Amino acid sequence: MTLPAYRTKREIAVGLLRAAIIRGELAPGTRLVLENLSQQYELSLTPIREALPVLEAEGLIVQLPHRGAVVATMDRVEIMELYAIRGAIEALATREAVPNLTEADLAEMAALVQQMETCEDGWEAFLELDKRFHLVLYRAAGSRRWLETIETLWRRSTRYMLASTAVSGAVDAIRADHRELLQACRERDADRAQASLLAHLGHSEQRLLHDWR
Repeated sequence: MTLPAYRTKREIAVGLLRAAIIRGELAPGTRLVLENLSQQYELSLTPIREALPVLEAEGLIVQLPHRGAVVATMDRVEIMELYAIRGAIEALATREAVPNLTEADLAEMAALVQQMETCEDGWEAFLELDKRFHLVLYRAAGSRRWLETIETLWRRSTRYMLASTAVSGAVDAIRADHRELLQACRERDADRAQASLLAHLGHSEQRLLHDWR
């Protein structure tokens, strides 16, 4: 049995606050009062305070004069910036990864696609399967730094995805995009996989921009 990894109180605080922001439980513009957060999450002030610079570096909160830490706003400009950066780094990771994919990787990706086809556990669970599918692919690129950057961008994108009203149409489109990307990976066609990935991101961006027009 694999024992759970030890987490410091700061890491616990980061995880709790990050999840609350991404899910919209701490809404954009909310002022983060340390004492209130300490009581809410049953943590001392120190780990809450230490979590704020991490969340600021991830773009989830901002420090404002005379107000302190505030949950970052959400807007069309950020969507376009996020997807421009994601397109660049995820396309690069895909091109590097495809030749390195093992049969085990492809089998895991296929299993995740199948889970996405039958997922009935809600939008958040569906997006988690989406993330796991892409992580299998990007890990094959062999760069830990790329993965860290991609995951930071995903967190900011997921705020928009969870707040989106276009869920019903998005699910079928995402399933189709993943089937196409998986097939390109099976054929070891890096050009086609990269094009499929960029089309997939483009579809997501357009859905989100429609919500924030």
